[in-house]
Amino acid sequence: MIQMKSLKTRILIFLGLLIIILLILISISVLYQWRSLIVENQRRNALSIAQTFSLYILDALIYQESGLLQAEGLIENHIHNFMAKNDQVKFIELYDQNGHAVVRSDYSNIDLENEKTGKLLVDPAESALTIYQSEIYGWILEVKLPLQIHSKSWGLLRMGFDADTMRHKLNQLFFTLFSFTILFIAIVMTAIYFRIDRLTRSLSQLVAEMNDFDLNNMAPMQMPASDDEIGFLVTNFEKMTNRLRQSRKQLLQAQKQMHQAEKLASIGRLASGVAHEINNPLHGLKSCLYAIEKEPHNLPQMVRYLALANEGIDHIALIVQKLLGFSHQQAKQVTKINLNEQINMVLSLLQFRIEQSRILLEMHLESQLPLIEADPHLIQEVLMNLLLNALDSFEADGKITITTATENDHTIGFTIADTGCGIADKNLDKIFDPFFTTKEEGRGTGLGLSVTLGIVEMHGGAIQVQSTVGIGTSFQVTLPIEENR
Repeated sequence: MIQMKSLKTRILIFLGLLIIILLILISISVLYQWRSLIVENQRRNALSIAQTFSLYILDALIYQESGLLQAEGLIENHIHNFMAKNDQVKFIELYDQNGHAVVRSDYSNIDLENEKTGKLLVDPAESALTIYQSEIYGWILEVKLPLQIHSKSWGLLRMGFDADTMRHKLNQLFFTLFSFTILFIAIVMTAIYFRIDRLTRSLSQLVAEMNDFDLNNMAPMQMPASDDEIGFLVTNFEKMTNRLRQSRKQLLQAQKQMHQAEKLASIGRLASGVAHEINNPLHGLKSCLYAIEKEPHNLPQMVRYLALANEGIDHIALIVQKLLGFSHQQAKQVTKINLNEQINMVLSLLQFRIEQSRILLEMHLESQLPLIEADPHLIQEVLMNLLLNALDSFEADGKITITTATENDHTIGFTIADTGCGIADKNLDKIFDPFFTTKEEGRGTGLGLSVTLGIVEMHGGAIQVQSTVGIGTSFQVTLPIEENR
């Protein structure tokens, strides 16, 4: 059997890939939306906190600039107190109008080289929210706010918020969506699997019914009825099987009629020989009755003639019995038969024609030929058809050779060869076609070899033909010792 992917596997692969792709796209879309919401919410919170804290810084700067209060260390205190209350704030930096760092929450990280060279660390007019990974603080959400009121600017406030919490939420969201997607795929694929399994199980049962279909088995199908496409397919398959059984019944009947027609045609071709076989004993009977009538009191002569008359009647009865057995239409009856005996029985019906046509008959019959299981009447019909074809291939002075032999432990064969006119190469492929004949009109029906082939194949055998125009024809038939049921 050819190995191939089952329909269930192909459907599961197709639907599985389709569902996985769709769910991945949906999950990515949902993840992107949720990520945007989380990040935006975190940015808004960070900006709100930075704006609130910037108000304290502005107040301190204004007081420091106006000299209303002693602002020494005020900004540092605000930063220290604010970071103590907000553990999410990683650092706070304050820059003047020139972009130099004025105050930092972590002085150990001040870039002294840049301070000495006077290089601007930030643009005091810059306002932005960015997320990046710092080598010191890890993931940071950075907020930059200009410190100004109207056109008055005091510099820039730079605050870094811890973004690891947000990143943890995003990772958790990813794994949640991933787990949900895997679970949903598993649930959907399981449901699809059982649904497809139910569908393909019905198809598998239908395939099994098709494989087990037997024209001789009249049992109804065992599949339950359903109102879907599978049920429609089952119903139509059952209708088709019924039509096939009906067609086979009609075909078998036609074959029987064709076999019978060929038998009757063969008997017509035997008529002259059979008439002679019956006519000779009848003349003998007539002569015996005439002699008895002439001398009714001659008892020894009467006894002798009555014995001869009885022998002639037995001979006629035997010929009639053979004809009736050959022509009678019967069902196939398989039994163990001896092929040699069947050949001799058929030859007894053809004896007169063989002698009349001065045909030399050679027989090479294997003495220990195994018995075969076959229908004797059908085997006789095969032999009769092949022998009549051989006899029709020449008018007289020909030779027919009959050979039987054991081919192996399972088959035997017989060959009927003649030295007749032979068959042209162009006709060799047609000789087994029904109603094809190369004989003159009235000498054949064209069914003999077709019927012969059908009978041989019915018994599980085979037939081969070899022929050369002007040299002769040989038919080789192989039959199994045990019938192929």
